[in-house]
Formats: sequence, C-alpha cells, structure tokens
Amino acid sequence: MFRVGEIKNTHRRGPTAKKHRNIPTEELQTRPPEERTAPYFSIVPEQLDKDSRFNSLSPEDKGLFLVWCVNAWRRGGMVDNFSPGNAKTMGLTLAAYDALQDRLTRAGVLLISDDGFSLLQPELREQYLQYLEKRSSTLKD
Repeated sequence: MFRVGEIKNTHRRGPTAKKHRNIPTEELQTRPPEERTAPYFSIVPEQLDKDSRFNSLSPEDKGLFLVWCVNAWRRGGMVDNFSPGNAKTMGLTLAAYDALQDRLTRAGVLLISDDGFSLLQPELREQYLQYLEKRSSTLKD
C-alpha cells in the first residue's frame, strides 16, 4: 500500500536499482527512543487502487484511514493502542473511534502489535524505518 520503492524505481534494474531491506515484524512493532519524526510519507495511488484491503473500506472509512496514517506518521508510523487519546486526536467520539478501529483491523489495514500496546499499518511503518535508515546512511557519508 505504501511501498514506494516498487513504483519509483521500476525503470531501474540490476546494480543501479535501489535496494530496501525487508524489515522483520519484530522491528516494525518496536519504537526505539532514538527515532525522530520523518518529514513526509508517500501515498502511491496506484497501490491504493490495487489494494483489496483498502478497497473493501467504505468511502468514509478510506478518508478516516488516511487521516489515521497522517497521525501515525507523526508518531513514527504507529500509535499507542489507547482509544481515548486516538479518538481525541482524530476528532471522533470514543464510540465512533472504537467502531472505526474495529473496521480497519477487520479489513486488515491496521494491525495490533503482538504485545497489544500499539496499532500500526505495516507498510507505513516499514516506509518510516526505511526513511530513517536512508537518512542515517547519508549522514555517515
């Protein structure tokens, strides 16, 4: 859904293609204290159109999901699994937010971490960590 390397680098092949490592699930679900906010994320419309999870949502839920993604990005690609705070951040009532979270997790666009403390969208979290890796590798050069 948010895997930008697959779209942006389709014309590159072989050694010039940008390589992104596959980030293990355990790493996706943890938030080290040294993480800093990344300035932007990429939504790839072609991937959204092809994603059956996203297409199974109602138009209202699609919009709320994208708002959720913006809020999650500001927190490192994942948010705490704390409904009152998330409802307030999104401007929804607690009941409306709980219903939305249930629909998004049933559709598979959101996952609850193994420990139950975080909500994440795996591709968005992966994009966030890849951005951090790219930034740290350019700072070393």
